[in-house]
Amino acid sequence: MKVETQANHLEKMMLAHKLYPEYELALPLCEVKSAALKKLAVGDVFLLGLPHLEFILLDAGHLCASAVADGDKKAHTLKISYLHKDTLQQDYTKKYKVLKCSFGLLQSRQMEVGHKVGIGQLDLQEVKLFVDDVNIAEGSLVKVDEEIAVEITKVKI
Repeated sequence: MKVETQANHLEKMMLAHKLYPEYELALPLCEVKSAALKKLAVGDVFLLGLPHLEFILLDAGHLCASAVADGDKKAHTLKISYLHKDTLQQDYTKKYKVLKCSFGLLQSRQMEVGHKVGIGQLDLQEVKLFVDDVNIAEGSLVKVDEEIAVEITKVKI
């Protein structure tokens, strides 16, 4: 093997090796009419009904914890506020679909109330929207009438 190839192979191996469990950081799940998702276009805005940013941590689609942004502006961290013991109960209907707004994956060595999780590697302005584990759009966080919302910047369906 050449030196460059060995270095690339070692880099891939190290990226595949995870030190801590990974959790998906997302906004609280919401239901959206299926008809509205079919008409989704760039510039559309989803009002989430949140006065301030709240997050959930998911592990393989199962709700693990709720979190809020830590008050310290210098450190980009989340503080776990509640651990969920139940899995998500989703009633699937033809009229409504469950929308997940995901920021990406982060690692945390422990999952307990009060623990702080670093989110410096994630861009909290960019959001990916998923329905039934299919990426349907990308968007950005905006504030509309003192309420958190997601503005669609790219449609993938």
